[in-house]
Amino acid sequence: MNGIGTEWRGGYILHRRLKPEDLVAAIYEEEGFYEVERREEGILGASSRIILSDGRRELAVNILDEDALMIHGAIHDALLQAEKLKEKYSGVAIAIPRRFKRAVDEGVLSMHDLGLIVYDMMGAEEVVPPKFAERIEAMEDSGAAIEEKLVNIEEIVKIRSDIGRILRILEELEARLDRLERAQRSLEIRMNRIEQRSSRVEVKVRETPRIRDQVRSGSKKLPSYLVDNPWIDILSRRE
Repeated sequence: MNGIGTEWRGGYILHRRLKPEDLVAAIYEEEGFYEVERREEGILGASSRIILSDGRRELAVNILDEDALMIHGAIHDALLQAEKLKEKYSGVAIAIPRRFKRAVDEGVLSMHDLGLIVYDMMGAEEVVPPKFAERIEAMEDSGAAIEEKLVNIEEIVKIRSDIGRILRILEELEARLDRLERAQRSLEIRMNRIEQRSSRVEVKVRETPRIRDQVRSGSKKLPSYLVDNPWIDILSRRE
């Protein structure tokens, strides 16, 4: 876009010179940016400032005219003020007359993520595109996502390790329960055998007096020569 605008007035076409602010704003129209603010007084390190927005990002452009650049250290002051604007806006750039282009180190601007625009009567041109903060934020978000994934992986590994340890403990407990059950069954079998033996002994003990009584009662029917025989009594006790 050149620096000459046209205007229809009273049947005549009038040519008017566009301001640097208009020239700078025009080069970002194709990218969807529109002007939301313009200040032409009281700007530190610049002659004027325009704020452009695409609805998602805001670009601040400090514009220096030839008079401002005649002041010693003007470029340095402009860079300092532009650096401060990065805390508030998504992107920041400075615009200078084209003939002062060599006075600015493009590498320094790129290193600080600042844009550079040059303009003259024929229009404006973006020499160094500004780097928007959303790109940095996207990288930070990506880094945060990766870090979160790493944390999740570490948590998963730890949980799996804990689960493995718990399973080993359960296996040991199950083995101990099996041993206790086998010991209990063995003890029950032994107790049953002891009870059976004791019952047989008890039966024998109960039957012994009965045998004695039978022998004694039977001794009354013995012949007279065996009634008082001590061997009969001894034999009856052996039962």
